Amino acid sequence: MLLNIIPTISLADGPITYDIVIKGGTIYNPSTDHELKDYNIGIIGSKVEKITKEELKGEKVIDADGLVISPGFVDLISYDPNSVGIELKVLDGVTSNLAMHGGTEDAVSWYRAWEKNGVLANFGASSFVTRHRWPIVGYGVDTEVTKEEDIQKLVDVVRKNVEAGALGISFSFEYVPGVKNEVIPLLNLAKEYNLPTFYHLRHSDEEKGLDGIQEVIDYGKETGAIIHIMHINSTGGTFVMDKALDMVKKAKEEGLDITTCFYPYDYWATYIDSARFRPGWQDRFKITYEDLQIGGTDIRITKDTFDRYRQQHLLVAAHGSMPESELIMLLKDPDTMIGSDTIIEPSYNNHPRGAGTYSRIFGKYVREEKVLSIMDAIKKVSYLPAKRMESSAPSMKYKGRIEVGGDADITIFNPDTIIDKSTVKDSGAPSVGIEYVLVNGVIVKNKDGIVKGVKPGKPVKSYFVDKTPDNEPIDFKIKVDDKEEVSMEKIYKIDDKIYLPIRETFETLNIPVENSIDGSINIGNILNLEIGSRKANLREKELQLIGEPIIYKENTYISLEDLNILLNEDYEINQSENLLDLKLIATKDDAREAFQHSDDEKPTESKNNKTIFIVYGVSALIIVLVLLGLKRKK
Repeated sequence: MLLNIIPTISLADGPITYDIVIKGGTIYNPSTDHELKDYNIGIIGSKVEKITKEELKGEKVIDADGLVISPGFVDLISYDPNSVGIELKVLDGVTSNLAMHGGTEDAVSWYRAWEKNGVLANFGASSFVTRHRWPIVGYGVDTEVTKEEDIQKLVDVVRKNVEAGALGISFSFEYVPGVKNEVIPLLNLAKEYNLPTFYHLRHSDEEKGLDGIQEVIDYGKETGAIIHIMHINSTGGTFVMDKALDMVKKAKEEGLDITTCFYPYDYWATYIDSARFRPGWQDRFKITYEDLQIGGTDIRITKDTFDRYRQQHLLVAAHGSMPESELIMLLKDPDTMIGSDTIIEPSYNNHPRGAGTYSRIFGKYVREEKVLSIMDAIKKVSYLPAKRMESSAPSMKYKGRIEVGGDADITIFNPDTIIDKSTVKDSGAPSVGIEYVLVNGVIVKNKDGIVKGVKPGKPVKSYFVDKTPDNEPIDFKIKVDDKEEVSMEKIYKIDDKIYLPIRETFETLNIPVENSIDGSINIGNILNLEIGSRKANLREKELQLIGEPIIYKENTYISLEDLNILLNEDYEINQSENLLDLKLIATKDDAREAFQHSDDEKPTESKNNKTIFIVYGVSALIIVLVLLGLKRKK
């Protein structure tokens, strides 16, 4: 697929008018670690078409001065996008709501229903093993599946569900402990289809939590399937987080594709009649009756009321059930990501994380407590979750980043005011500080709140259904002087123009490249470029490029025609369809030598000979002067 990257100036039609222009602010792009201040973004349809320092004309213009421009947040472990909950998600900056904790046993019906209703944000779901078991063991029954034919039935229905669009396979071991014998066969399917598998682990107490982590690590090693541990702070790592993270890190070093997520609260919430509250829960979670608060109220549970409330299927928050120190540990770990594990229901009987997870990260832990940087937080809420889903969901390759050709899922917030407002009593209180949210190029939240009458969310489906073609790299080689041709990777054609990655291209020429987070690029100490600018400076001489360096597919690119402009003074250039043949123009100019060679390259033979000559010459002169001095004394 050739992406429609449109130049700012068209000689025939005059300046391009974009559907939406985001003006100013600071763009945080986690795929390249760039923080681009006072840039402009041009959006056409559902795509980011331009990231530039030039002024752009738009049908709608968003003034983002002083604001953070982030990829839209991807909630990896949410639930069905009901109308109440999804509005609160959007008000918290979420642009993709993925039901990977629960999910569906019927992807065809699930996607059809939500597509018919329309959704504010993008939506997708996993294949939920708990529900797939019901026709075999009975609704709500926890019996183990032991017959081979029943296990094969499970594998077959999950296969069918994934081929109908489901994004992965999800397990809830703690709530359904009978899930055992079918796990390996289902993970073999996941390996075959390269699907991520999601786990609510079997144990959530200090004594056995690590056993639950080891269980899924062993499953992954046996099958080679992708493993994702959900909310590790409440299930698996509680009170032993340092050891839990060490186990995950070691498994990753040994080659297992394993990730984990968490939510930024020091208490969990679940239904009081669930398996979590089987006898002994006080010792397991180090809490008392009075630590339990009924959602949506100020009511605290007591020993006398516990049994009565347990008959009512009420959600309760367990205050103090997770150490804050372990949450800080997770926030500082570069590989962990965020997942809310909740969506607010119309009854509002939910954990406040359903409305406040993402604003809480930036308000409390970035601004107030300075536990992590804005960029590190953005990676956890957008880029890493999107990367986790890429193996099964083609559309996720265009989310969680701000790049040319990427989806215009964008969250714009005020770093000085963003904060969560939801509480256990008022779990539906919306976050503040999120100024704008765009989903597929449509503004769904502005400074006045949710925009009425728009539902631009698209289904996120598995690659069996989503056949969106990707722009595949082309074969391309570079030859320098009489050296062998070098095959270049990740060279793309965009609108019939060849684009090359800047660092890899110049390093092939043995020229060092330094990328700065502000978008400036220093090449060989004498050439300076800037993302989104047509101006280049070579040996203090300004050059005018035809296009601009762009951010594309997690890298910084330049067109082949602009590369020719930059190299024209130093190289004789011959170009065929898939080969760039360069011959260095002989010169004694030291500046040209600096451009040609990296700092750590060994000196040339001529330089060595020159140095030796100088050393010997100075030594001979000293000897002559000494002899003359002795002669005079005599």
